[in-house]
Amino acid sequence: MLIKKIDEYLNENTYPFHMPGHKRSELLRNDLAYRRDFTEIEGLDNLNDPKEIFVEMEKAIAKNYQVKDAIISTNGSTNGILAAIRSLSKNNNNLLIQRSSHKAVYNAALINKCKVEYIDIITDEVSAVAGIDYNILENKLKSKSHGAVVVTSPSYEGYILDLEKIYGICQKYETKLFVDLAHGSHLYLNDLYKNCFDLAVTSFHKNLSALTPSAALLVNDESLIGSLRENMAIFQSSSPSYLILQSIDEMIENFDKFYGMMDNLNKNLDELYDLDLKNLKLINHKDKDRSKILISCKNTNISGVELQEILRKNKIEIEMAYPSYALLIASIFDRKEAFVYLKEVLMKIDKALLKADNSYKFTYPKPIKKYELFEAYEKEKSKVKLNRALNHISGEFVYAYPPGIPIITPGEILDKNILASLNFMKSKGLTINIEDDISCLIDKIE
Repeated sequence: MLIKKIDEYLNENTYPFHMPGHKRSELLRNDLAYRRDFTEIEGLDNLNDPKEIFVEMEKAIAKNYQVKDAIISTNGSTNGILAAIRSLSKNNNNLLIQRSSHKAVYNAALINKCKVEYIDIITDEVSAVAGIDYNILENKLKSKSHGAVVVTSPSYEGYILDLEKIYGICQKYETKLFVDLAHGSHLYLNDLYKNCFDLAVTSFHKNLSALTPSAALLVNDESLIGSLRENMAIFQSSSPSYLILQSIDEMIENFDKFYGMMDNLNKNLDELYDLDLKNLKLINHKDKDRSKILISCKNTNISGVELQEILRKNKIEIEMAYPSYALLIASIFDRKEAFVYLKEVLMKIDKALLKADNSYKFTYPKPIKKYELFEAYEKEKSKVKLNRALNHISGEFVYAYPPGIPIITPGEILDKNILASLNFMKSKGLTINIEDDISCLIDKIE
């Protein structure tokens, strides 16, 4: 579609007295895609007001994900989250979100002045986010009307929620369900995809072939479409990347080929998960996406952060490390030889390890909220030393990145449990977005 149109245009040799400024010049590097970098000229449609090619691309995406409509984003899932929460909170600004939601969800709640409540999360044996408390979800929906419920499935580590159950609860209480499916664009290839939501957002670059940061909103509730398109145009650049759009176009053309590639990936994963490891452990679960390779270091003499460093020395770069695990991401584009090498390295590391009692259980704390996000954001703040911040009210988000799950948010009280969690994460070598100081509100809880 788009690729073919650009091919035809390039063959016409029309001179570009228009943006972008590089003018497809031969003076520039030929391994960067200047030649295919375009803007909205005649025949190439307008992403924020699609009439032609982008309509066809969005129809193809909607068909593949079995939804009523799709809206392309070249600003990632973040753009979709901002637009979706703006639309969903228009008539009811009470928002019920999974506590482990990505920071983009919190930012959307902040700028749209939402009143936020949380669904508690459940962690697995290595303290990875594995699920939610369904009873808390239902009890909170029963107690008050909410504009929307926002959940994340799959989680960063690959755990998949029971969306059929959640959607049923939301419909019972007449509440819209918005699913952050950013890490699940490939799930339709494995029959793990459940079309049980009013609205979802997914990132094609995380698990499929399109360039970073390509994404789309997936829409089942047609009553939202008009508002969503208006809000996407507010948050999305008026100069969307035609390089990203071409990569989405190629992904669409390859949708049918991806099934066979997923078969190959599953064979490679079968062999990987069958490794006879004595100390490390590959975590497998019926509700987990196996392409998120979660390696437990529990009860060994190394941490996940140390495992990351060992893998890096062996020329393997991973996605993330936490104290008791390391996370690797596989996709349908990984080569057989990459899995062969990974298995060799893991076996070598495993044989060199010793048993040790390094087990611990980290759970995300449940802070007490004094102010809503938007209320705290507007109040006067000052920097306070972490070791003197007890009973102060946080003026900022504090999180380890990746994955960006807040330990505390603006307006919440820094109690003993929160400070202990922050100090523990820092002691384990995790990268937290603060050092010795934290922004706090001027008023303090006595």
